[in-house]
Amino acid sequence: MIPQAWQQYFAHQQQERTQHQQVRKLRNMRHMGHMGGMRVQVGSRELVNFSSNDYLGLAGDLRIAEAAASAAGRYGWGTGASRLVCGTSMLHQKLETELARFRGTEAALVFGSGYVANLGVLSALLDKGDVVLSDAMNHASIVAGCKLSGAEVRIFDHRNYDDLERRIATAAGRKKLVVTDSLFSIDGDLAEIPRLLKICDRNGALLVVDDAHANGCMGKKGRGVAEMQAVATQVPVTVGTFSKALGSYGGFVACSEQVREHLVNHSRPFIYTTSLPVALAAANIEALRIVREEGETLRQKLAQQTRLLRTKLEAADFKLTGHHHIIGLRVGDSDRALFMGEEMERQGLLVYPMRWPTVPHGHDTLRMSVSAAHTDDDLYRLVQALKIARDHCAGRTTTAVSKREAKRPTHQSLDAADLADLMEAGDAGAPAPESNLFDDHGDLSAPISAVDSARHSTASSGSGEMLAVSTSGPGDTMIPSGPASAAPAPAEQAAAAVPALPAPSADATAQPIVVAPAPVEAVAATLLSAAAEVAPEPAQPAPEAAPTAPAPAVATPAEVPVSGLDSPAGTSPAVSASETSPATGPAAPVTPVVELTATVLDADDDGDETQHRGGSGDTLAPEHVELADPVIADIEGGTRRRDKKAKRRTRALTRTIKKQRHG
Repeated sequence: MIPQAWQQYFAHQQQERTQHQQVRKLRNMRHMGHMGGMRVQVGSRELVNFSSNDYLGLAGDLRIAEAAASAAGRYGWGTGASRLVCGTSMLHQKLETELARFRGTEAALVFGSGYVANLGVLSALLDKGDVVLSDAMNHASIVAGCKLSGAEVRIFDHRNYDDLERRIATAAGRKKLVVTDSLFSIDGDLAEIPRLLKICDRNGALLVVDDAHANGCMGKKGRGVAEMQAVATQVPVTVGTFSKALGSYGGFVACSEQVREHLVNHSRPFIYTTSLPVALAAANIEALRIVREEGETLRQKLAQQTRLLRTKLEAADFKLTGHHHIIGLRVGDSDRALFMGEEMERQGLLVYPMRWPTVPHGHDTLRMSVSAAHTDDDLYRLVQALKIARDHCAGRTTTAVSKREAKRPTHQSLDAADLADLMEAGDAGAPAPESNLFDDHGDLSAPISAVDSARHSTASSGSGEMLAVSTSGPGDTMIPSGPASAAPAPAEQAAAAVPALPAPSADATAQPIVVAPAPVEAVAATLLSAAAEVAPEPAQPAPEAAPTAPAPAVATPAEVPVSGLDSPAGTSPAVSASETSPATGPAAPVTPVVELTATVLDADDDGDETQHRGGSGDTLAPEHVELADPVIADIEGGTRRRDKKAKRRTRALTRTIKKQRHG
């Protein structure tokens, strides 16, 4: 039972978070490693990921996963104890040896994560009475480590080393330590490590550099910002992580043997924590091998993609921070940051907004990170989406991008006049209208912004069904229809509403036309009348002959393909208007039976939109998944329910039409 005072405290904190729009919630995402690691699935929607720290695209590399699986099969998973008791294995020692070799230091020590590494290093190196000077934009783990140490903490302005010199000169502590990120995680700017080394040397201070976001992906050998600035061997203590460019998990410290021995004996987060699983150590060893052998190629690809994206964004008049693969776009306040993040997600991209307390008040930022696994098309989509989000956020809807977007018709926005124009254009050989890349949002339950609502206000209301009939042409033709109460006589309706269904001929073609949803009864009457006009007059029955084995059906110009839902997936059964037999000669023409394929959008269903494709068991997942995960089970279960409902409606409609034809 939670005491009343604590309940009031939690309620007050929740109210404060809500009032200041600081509520954060966990989102279930399915990381699709087989797609290069830059795709995530949120519900039924696939998003291109620009929020990940997977800078070299190794998070989805199967070689790392296979190394972990092989070690787990041989050694098991957990170690059962801390490193000083019985949790150190040969693979842990090999990992630290390979890590020191990779970073070019005497020794290295592995921690549970990069956050724990900063806690362990700073709390072990500092005592009460010491002074630590920290950059104002350092990572939260550095801030926590400084507080945990008990030392006096002095904050100097971000990358303002004159301010650092003034503060360190007045520090009267026994020991002095300067700590900084090398590549700052939000704005993507760099620390000046050579200058920091000189300041520390003049004042007798120890320099600790957190190289988490540059390790493996910057520098000639992947040794980070210090290597880029030609001082890699002069930094006494470097903290890093396996969880970013190396695509795995865990933290480390690269240092001298003397510092390592001190940490083993005094770092409480190291001493009193169970060691990394043996299989994870094997995975980290494999990640280091890949970066040593292939890192130069991956780093060049990352630099190339970064230059391309920055060039495109700057040409679009975006003001960016930093110069490397972490790109910050300042938006000013949390409302704008949240709005632009939601706009980006509607367009199929995951760009996470950074708000207070991650950044100072008024510095809310859209943080974008580039990966070597991103394609050029991913980058172009990001630039285009940012333009649209900026215009929507500013309330402008008449930009060139918005105009092009508005001109692209969709099935919700076409009225009868537009349909007639499109059908005439189709008869004249005009190309089909271009589809809108950003209209397929998947989640129809997502709120539509006030600025964007005008473009969606023309969406037609109706039964929520669109029916397609297959004709003799290469594509399906969508048949329009008005409300059932206003439907004309069948013959008149067929003549007025089916101008794209001439009598079948050898060179007849059909243009796919997208129309507004129509009631099932009106469309069924239209199709029956159209089929009656298309079908030839029945001939006299041929004399009966001895039964023979049926010959294979021969396709003729009058053949009408049928999209049958009852047939196996991937097949298109057809009913021929005339069949011949070697024994009996021409047979009686058969009136084509037209079956319907329905694309049903269930307005009364909760969840994400899905389009029926005719096969049973279709899911939105890109490959087979087990249903042990309740989130994935809910996605797949909802999809199956909607598919079954669509099939039941389509079959009922098909049976009704058959009864009317043969009644």
